[in-house]
Amino acid sequence: MSKERLKAIFITMLVLISMSFGAVMTKLSFSSISPITYIWLTLLIGMITMFIYTFIIKKERIPHELMTRKVWFYIIQIGFFNFFIGRLVTFSLNYLPVTTTSYLINFIGFFTMAMSCVILKEFPTIFQIIGAVVAFIGLRVFFSIIPQGGELIGMAMILVSILGIAYTNNITRKLALETENEISNNIISTLALIIGGSITVVLCLILDVYPPIIPTTLDWAVIIYTGIITTAIGLTVWNLILRTLRSYEASILGASTVVWTSLMAALILKETLTVNQIIGICMMIISICLVQVRGSSLKRIFTNK
Repeated sequence: MSKERLKAIFITMLVLISMSFGAVMTKLSFSSISPITYIWLTLLIGMITMFIYTFIIKKERIPHELMTRKVWFYIIQIGFFNFFIGRLVTFSLNYLPVTTTSYLINFIGFFTMAMSCVILKEFPTIFQIIGAVVAFIGLRVFFSIIPQGGELIGMAMILVSILGIAYTNNITRKLALETENEISNNIISTLALIIGGSITVVLCLILDVYPPIIPTTLDWAVIIYTGIITTAIGLTVWNLILRTLRSYEASILGASTVVWTSLMAALILKETLTVNQIIGICMMIISICLVQVRGSSLKRIFTNK
């Protein structure tokens, strides 16, 4: 494995650990703040942070000569599916434990892998297919009892969200490949965040209660942390990673968040895991290892004579 790929994987893990901490603290904050208020405030802070960083600190400018209609269409899609559709994950925390939410979110990688065959013509290897099968078998083990009521609502929100984010992962990589990385990662991230975030902020402001209820300093700390670290910095670094790793490889690495989230949830939220859930998580980890094994892709195998 090249040093460039190792560096990308290491950075990915740092981002994922910070996101796990943010998810646990978000769940904790929902005892005193509504999800709607939380979403629009974190997105607004993220938008302001990225705007200041990209256009004021870095003094970057939009390369109009490279911004074709096709490029703009890609960026609009990234913004819409990531920062509008993808925000449903936050609402799901009202219905599911944070560990369960983190576990389900990690299936983004496998949906990304399936979509990449059509969108990017990047075909997974046999080991990656086996890894996906192991992960989905683990899903049945994780839920020893079929979810009902509010849990089903939360799971439906997560499903819609991860489909949107999986699509975003592929479009982000497709944009990088077609533009040959000539457009600054900061420009792409900032524009996507402003476009998608603006739609979500406006909708949340319409639905929110005035004035927003933010009773504690801790809530503000969580909102600022999520807005800057998870939303702004996390997005920028993630898009940068996709220039090195394949979209499904980067996403499947995200499966490790369930480990970090479980540990933090146990310490901070006092959440516990059943034996079935631990086995399901272990199967997810095994699937991650399988995904990283290099070998012949399905396309190559079926086209060989």
